[in-house]
Amino acid sequence: MKRYLVMSMLLMLLTALPLSGCSDFNEINNLALVDMVGADVDEDGLYHVYYQIVNPNGVAGTKAGSARSPLYTFEFTGHTWAEFVSAASQTVPRQLFVSHFQAYIISERLAKKGLQNLLNVLENDPDRRMATAVLITKSPIREIMNTYVPLESNPGKELRNIQKLQYDVTGKGNNKSQLRVLLETMDTSQLTFISNIILNDRKPFTTTKRFETIEGNRGNYSYTGASIIKRGRWIGQLESEQLVTLFFARGEAKSFVKRLQGKDETASVQMIGKPKRSIRLVMREGKPILRMTLKPELRMMSLSTPGKLDTEKIRRLEIAFDEEMEDGIKQLLRLGSNHHWDLLDLENRIKHKSGRQWAALKREPNGWEKTEIQVHVQSSIIKVGMMLTPYREE
Repeated sequence: MKRYLVMSMLLMLLTALPLSGCSDFNEINNLALVDMVGADVDEDGLYHVYYQIVNPNGVAGTKAGSARSPLYTFEFTGHTWAEFVSAASQTVPRQLFVSHFQAYIISERLAKKGLQNLLNVLENDPDRRMATAVLITKSPIREIMNTYVPLESNPGKELRNIQKLQYDVTGKGNNKSQLRVLLETMDTSQLTFISNIILNDRKPFTTTKRFETIEGNRGNYSYTGASIIKRGRWIGQLESEQLVTLFFARGEAKSFVKRLQGKDETASVQMIGKPKRSIRLVMREGKPILRMTLKPELRMMSLSTPGKLDTEKIRRLEIAFDEEMEDGIKQLLRLGSNHHWDLLDLENRIKHKSGRQWAALKREPNGWEKTEIQVHVQSSIIKVGMMLTPYREE
């Protein structure tokens, strides 16, 4: 498996590098393959950048029982982002290759100060990878960048997989926590939701002894929600459970599980695919109104009920789901209103409206906050299996 990983990386490099520069493997051996990048700023305004560089010999495990590190983390400091490649050349004995790294880790304090300067540098980099995952750490970034993780030899891949699972399975993430989205929304009013991570126990695993322990949680990463970014600056955060409601309301959730309580039945249902979503923004008597309808399809995962499962019980469960999601959306929107978070991109929607009444609203600072939001959820349980009478404990 490890040999396959190394060969895959070498093949990627062969296809990425210009043909004139790949006459043999010696030139590849002169490259420092950056797998993950971390960025921070201290109280004095000094920037800190971390390059996590793959050690192909360590990944391959050329000797049985060898304890070579599969990667090394280098830290550099400077007053501008542009000087770090030059600084790295004074310590790293290979040329940095940063075009295909897995993840960009940003400290929360850097995000609060603002990412404008960093994004300007990345925007001007012709070799940047737009789909690179971006995450914000609430733990000290030095510890995040100096820990080994279980199952994956490179932490960047683990973080990308965790991020993907939040989108594919839990509904606690979307697929937009990327460099591309940060750059696209930099000059707009639209919010970006960047995944938050922490280090378990706040104790990094800094040696290869990590691979000799069965304790998977120690020194590992955990997903904890998302930071809200507007025009390149941190303005708040949401917990992971709040994100399920948010991404459902935005029509971006792909799957999540919800436990429901009917009259005398209890069930767990899973949303299958993104909900059908219709939105209409209208002006009525000088007041903007957003009417939103969400139609998710649900699959029954478990059920506890006396007697047989019939259409009446199914309908009660659908109503329970609809009411719970509607209440959750309204509560989340009140939270957003209190913090002036435009969670449904209302300002951008109003911007594309024409007419005198809309023009007057556009001229008002935060005019979008006057919008009345009407939410309706209409779910359908479409798969209930073959069993109409659930098994019961004696």
